[in-house]
Amino acid sequence: MKCHSIEVLAKAQALLRQGLALGLQDLAQGRTELAAAASQFAQLGHAPGQALACAAQVLFMGVADDDYRGFEAAIAVLSAHGAAPPAEPDAEPDDEPTAEPADDLLVQAGMLVAASFNALDAPGLAQRAAALEQSLADTRLPAPLRCCAGLAALGYQHIGMQLEKVLWLELALRPLLSDAAVSASLADEAAHLLIQSLYQCEAPAQAQALRQRHFAPTRTLLPVMALKLALLDAQMALGAGRSDAGRAALTQAQAWLDPRAPRPAGWWHLLHSRLDLLDGRHRQALTHARLALRLASQSQLPERWMGVTVMQEGQVLMASKQCQEALPFFERAGRAASGQQARFCWCLAHLARALHAADDDAKTCHAELAAGLSIARELAWLNFFRACPPVAARVCALALEAGIDVTFVQEVIQARQLQAVRADLGAWPWPIRVRTLGSLRIELQGQPLVFKGKVAKKPLELLLFVVASSGVDVSITTACFALWPELEGDKARAAFTAALHRLRKLLGSDDALTLEHGRLSLNPRTVWVDCLAFEQLAASVGVPAAGALTPPLHSAAQRACALYSGAFMHDAQDAAWQLSYRNRLASTFKRMVRLISAAARARGDSANARAWLERGLEQDPLAEDLARELMRECLEAGDQAAALRVFEQLQTAMTQHLGAPLAPATLALHAQIRAATPR
Repeated sequence: MKCHSIEVLAKAQALLRQGLALGLQDLAQGRTELAAAASQFAQLGHAPGQALACAAQVLFMGVADDDYRGFEAAIAVLSAHGAAPPAEPDAEPDDEPTAEPADDLLVQAGMLVAASFNALDAPGLAQRAAALEQSLADTRLPAPLRCCAGLAALGYQHIGMQLEKVLWLELALRPLLSDAAVSASLADEAAHLLIQSLYQCEAPAQAQALRQRHFAPTRTLLPVMALKLALLDAQMALGAGRSDAGRAALTQAQAWLDPRAPRPAGWWHLLHSRLDLLDGRHRQALTHARLALRLASQSQLPERWMGVTVMQEGQVLMASKQCQEALPFFERAGRAASGQQARFCWCLAHLARALHAADDDAKTCHAELAAGLSIARELAWLNFFRACPPVAARVCALALEAGIDVTFVQEVIQARQLQAVRADLGAWPWPIRVRTLGSLRIELQGQPLVFKGKVAKKPLELLLFVVASSGVDVSITTACFALWPELEGDKARAAFTAALHRLRKLLGSDDALTLEHGRLSLNPRTVWVDCLAFEQLAASVGVPAAGALTPPLHSAAQRACALYSGAFMHDAQDAAWQLSYRNRLASTFKRMVRLISAAARARGDSANARAWLERGLEQDPLAEDLARELMRECLEAGDQAAALRVFEQLQTAMTQHLGAPLAPATLALHAQIRAATPR
């Protein structure tokens, strides 16, 4: 029996060494041998051998991220091994394999992966990772093993988004990636994981540089690595919002998908779901998200590591404004994960609750916003809802309105160049603000633009003409005709080109105005204009029937009026296009004032109705129709003296500015007021 045990032990050790040799050359190989060795060591009750075989399985699977069959069983063995006291040596020395530094390093690397899997916030993980990092320079140990140990440490730092550590490991692993003892397959896996880690740690430029340095376009890659790189290219492109590049990478990757490898196929569907989200195809995005989850389960990816995949369906539902339906996916991922990874999930859960409560429960909305953004700030996570920029923009808008984490939220907006969900958000950090209501004022990065020397007249006229033409798709021909009527043909076009160049230079941005197919537009991500924001809000109100000004429309009308601080360029020399636009804005403002005043009157709030009419007359003292409404309000309130004062002020303004008589309707109302006034 003793001889039989020795034979089984020898066979198990041979399988172990064979599996290690294969795995250290190609991480996808040797797993059958390692699993068989672990089983035989277990039958013998040989804990050190079983732990070594399981550590190798865990390490190779965790780094390769391809097939997780047997992963959690191996994790359980390692966890028990780490918790158990050291085994007592047998009387027969041949029963124990000789302890080697290389074996010890391999066990430590596997233990780090296992411990990270069990609980990211478990004590001692950082020390384990540091010990592995120190081993990278120990030339007494095999280079492939040191490379794998470094990748185990990299995985831990990657999950924790420790950019400094990831950058250090990238430098420390460089000699190993070029070591002749490290196979091309292992070096490629290492480079791939380094690129992935740099990208996840918010260093896309460094990730792209390493991608170009290690994987030259002329290299011929194995299909497995070609697929991984195409998926990584798609991930980085979609993360930057470049749909076309992401689509091209996914199309390239599709040719290498293998139904026998569900893990990369699941990742492909996950990324395709993100692409569909960016393109606004929510139904297709949901289909791909569900396929991604199904394939991840098929690959036996542990639930604990499926957070990104689980939450993708939630992200799609958020984009479809189904916040309550999305919440369970974030909560499921949060319950399964641990440590910092769980915090990412709970951050999204809080923000989903906030958006769900936004319309009906301001108190809950603000509390959940504060909780979610606090986690995001602590994690330095600017890219929450990365695949759903409009959802992230809604979160930021709500936070700015409520004054929650304003500095952090503005940093998020600027870093991601989010587009405002509403034009009147005063705290939104537009790089360029143009105010035209009243007089022209321009702010660059929050600072007033101070003109030095002679003011560049034509560039500013071009800016105002584009604004007065709705800011979008302004024909060059139309602009040349309006601004350079004395010039013809090529001369007018040359004057336009020069003015546009000077305007972009004045604003400090070539992106402030875009020129495509002969049409000029303001960039809404870069430039905010008060009168355009005013018109947008007024257009959202429309012309509701009397008494039909709902609370959301009432709020929009009030916000529009708050933006109207004076007539469009009232102190400028009047060109025909300026006068036309000024009158249009003034008419729109009066419409908003009358709607709000009528709503106040309908609910019996005469004082508020009068206050809004008075505000309207402050902005436009010649608005005879507003004056008549205010006179009627005063008369109905029994305040004939106030009504007469309104008439006198109107008469004075009309005489001074227009030299025109009052309308018969105004005079008739005045006579009615005088008749009702006690003598």
